[in-house]
Amino acid sequence: MCGRYLLDTEIREIIKTYKILRTKAEEYKAGEIFPSTSAPIIFDSDQRTIAHAKWGFPFGFKKGMVINARSETIMNKPMFKESFYTARCIIPANLYYEWKEEGGGKKVKYGIGLKNQSLISLGGIFKLSMDYSHSIKQLTFVIITTEAEEDIKNIHSRMPLIIKKNDIDAWLDKNADIKHVQRILKSKVSDEFFINRIDDNNSESSGDEDYEQLKMF
Repeated sequence: MCGRYLLDTEIREIIKTYKILRTKAEEYKAGEIFPSTSAPIIFDSDQRTIAHAKWGFPFGFKKGMVINARSETIMNKPMFKESFYTARCIIPANLYYEWKEEGGGKKVKYGIGLKNQSLISLGGIFKLSMDYSHSIKQLTFVIITTEAEEDIKNIHSRMPLIIKKNDIDAWLDKNADIKHVQRILKSKVSDEFFINRIDDNNSESSGDEDYEQLKMF
């Protein structure tokens, strides 16, 4: 599960890091990014583009949304399949948050990132969606999750897919060899993680209880 992340880097630095050629996101609200809110995503559409998108695919006619897609099933699920093949994206983040069960119903919040990178590239997919009322069309995205690496497993069994720098071009290229893309889905992070316990007033809530996240995804 990835239900919240932090992005607090200036937009011009993001544009420079990812070699953006087309900008549709001049500014954004920096800080913790929650499901259903708008955040910058990066994709290739003739040119490397950064744009705002809403986090979460609408779930049919229901008010809930799906915020994550499992790497193991993303190529087969009808909700994700087309986007996986034609609309992969990067969600820039400084770190992501996870909550660990520590007994007595208490959940403790942790911030997780990479020691050698101020920005991490979360793997995702996007599409143009109608909201549950079918009245508003908007760009939406979900974050792909994979089995947690050893450093993370004691906190949570899942983690977001992190795209390594040398895989970004292939990940964003809808014409890339699909076998290469499949290898990226299964790749491990080569850099060392940092894991920080965060003691704040919101540490006992994962922040995504209000969003429909079905186990099948």
